[in-house]
Amino acid sequence: MLKSSRLNLLLIFSLALLTSCSQNNESESLVQISGKLINWGNASKILSSNSIQADFGLGQDHILETNENGEFEVSFELTEATYYSLGRNKLFLQPGDQLYMEVDYKDPEGGKFEGGGAAIQSYLSGVAFPKAGSYLGGGRFVESPEISAIEDLASRQTAYRGGLLDELEDVSPEFIRLESMRLKLDYLNTLLSFPIYGSFKEYWEYSEDKKGEVLLEASGFLNNVSKDLMQDEYMKHPNFRDMIHSLVDGQLQAVGIFDHLKMTPFMQEYDAMGALVSQLELNGLTEEMKSKTDLFLQTEHSKAYQDMIRLKLDEYQALETGKPAFDVIFKTVDDVPTELSKFRGKLIYVDLWATWCGPCIEELPAFEQLRKDYAGKEITFLPVSIDTDLEAWQKYLKKHELTENELIINRLDLSDYKVITIPRYLLIDKDFQIISVFAPKPSLPETRELIDRYL
Repeated sequence: MLKSSRLNLLLIFSLALLTSCSQNNESESLVQISGKLINWGNASKILSSNSIQADFGLGQDHILETNENGEFEVSFELTEATYYSLGRNKLFLQPGDQLYMEVDYKDPEGGKFEGGGAAIQSYLSGVAFPKAGSYLGGGRFVESPEISAIEDLASRQTAYRGGLLDELEDVSPEFIRLESMRLKLDYLNTLLSFPIYGSFKEYWEYSEDKKGEVLLEASGFLNNVSKDLMQDEYMKHPNFRDMIHSLVDGQLQAVGIFDHLKMTPFMQEYDAMGALVSQLELNGLTEEMKSKTDLFLQTEHSKAYQDMIRLKLDEYQALETGKPAFDVIFKTVDDVPTELSKFRGKLIYVDLWATWCGPCIEELPAFEQLRKDYAGKEITFLPVSIDTDLEAWQKYLKKHELTENELIINRLDLSDYKVITIPRYLLIDKDFQIISVFAPKPSLPETRELIDRYL
């Protein structure tokens, strides 16, 4: 039985939907979600679209404003069923859904869902995590160097998840098709991930050649499961898009694995767009990138992809040298809000890092050396963490005796700066205008040259 607060929220949403229906036909596409976020810490409170457009930073995301109890309500128009992410939870939302959810950042499988689409979300809360090797559980379930044991594990888990999928009632055929395809992907990914996790267990030393050798014994299973997999309709699934390159891996195909698979023209166009956007996100709008985007727009690409590239160019043109810097709000170790613009009047060098980022940690000594060498000069050095675990961040600072100007921010709040990966470094001039939002790292001589030029 629904709790009274949940029932009230769902009744309010239902009444709102009925009222809206009487006013216009667009209400049938209205999605209304309420719920509670648990153990969210500094993680982004955002319902993130997993559409194709989202892969290029152009998805329709929705910020969840929570009260002191972590409760939220949000509504938006949705024209077609779309996968979303909320923390570590995966969702499949359809036009007209009215849903209540309680999701725990630390326990995605423990999510509670009620209302329209609840059964789908509950099913998705238990899907395998591809980056942990799907059914390998980050290597926990690798107990033998024999790939036959891994094939058996993948088969058993696929059958189990398939049974749960079959039990769902009143679910759209599209969802069943996409999730049946996901089962194939998780099976394949489990086997494909085995060579690297086997090397962690010291069964062998990993190399691309060794990977092919290990997988060759299971080539029959891999080829059978992947048969008829390269279909454009599956591009709607984020996991399929993530695995495209694995399915057309040249070295695997050379030994007879997936040699029947090839990208469709639609997939090839997506791939070309992805390669261009990745370079743009890593390097910004350099002269080289301007030439590459011009060439893309002059080549025979569909209007949809050309329109997306133009949108990306607009975003990155706002980050060129001389453009006004975007103000953002950080938090100090004592949870005091601090605006970036507070440091106007001096150069500002921002180091975006996290305790879990190895390359970031490697640069911290060089960053501290810069701060010492430029002490007393017209420049402020700001180390800004994007950690979601506040306690881990604070412990790291205490252990390493880092106290000066240490700040933290939610990655979402850096969206204007297009922060996709870290480490990232920003250099802003005394008038709060951008010098570079892709500044060189502290250990490079170019950093001091750039700072000295503007001091």
